[in-house]
Amino acid sequence: MTKKYNLIVILLSLAISTGIWVITLNRLNTKKKNHFTAKVFEGFNGWGYDILVNDSLFIRQESVPVLSGPKGFAKKELAEQVAELIINKMKRNRHPAVTTFELQQICPLDKIQYGEK
Repeated sequence: MTKKYNLIVILLSLAISTGIWVITLNRLNTKKKNHFTAKVFEGFNGWGYDILVNDSLFIRQESVPVLSGPKGFAKKELAEQVAELIINKMKRNRHPAVTTFELQQICPLDKIQYGEK
């Protein structure tokens, strides 16, 4: 009798844990995925970008991040590359901050800002 009881408890526990596991996986798979897009614009002080999440503005960057001054990017392509870097970070659930090192990988810092020589 005890062996049958133990077997029933084990099978019931297995069924419950499997059910919880299936429900959790189902919720994760049906959770809405965020859609990230970037829009580059030309401002008074150079190029900037907007990052949109599900078509809502999340970040508006009018100047080059981490560098002093209100100067934008010297070229449209540089703003696009930094915006893509930020989107890639956000897709991996990382903070969307840009470091000086990351900027330098895209372009030498003395050529990245609008008006710099």
